[in-house]
Amino acid sequence: MKGLKIFGLFLVLHVAAWAGTHVYLSQHQPDVLIVVDTSYALKPQFAAMERWITAREASTRYKKIVVGTDKALLGELASLKSREAIFRTAFGRMSEDNLQRYAQTSAVEKILLSDGTINPPGWTVVKFP
Repeated sequence: MKGLKIFGLFLVLHVAAWAGTHVYLSQHQPDVLIVVDTSYALKPQFAAMERWITAREASTRYKKIVVGTDKALLGELASLKSREAIFRTAFGRMSEDNLQRYAQTSAVEKILLSDGTINPPGWTVVKFP
């Protein structure tokens, strides 16, 4: 009987710790910044990029995904009315100067969806040929 009480106590402590961690992480979500290269050359890759973003969102837990393009910051992915807003326009070429607007973000991870022509420091580049 004593062993059952000890097991019950450890079970209650484990469940309480898990629930506390879940509540804390749900309320304190760090940002993940995803920037999409919307240059005209990558227009054929927009569908693949959208699938990548959807897969990343499905596999990301306890993090808030913020989306932008090389032209503008769009905001939190969950609050976008349509994901097609990310790929609305395709023009120009992207350079590292386009990413300067994101230099002061508090994101714990910065991901660039591009063709790999630029590789800015501090960014994870996902290449779409």
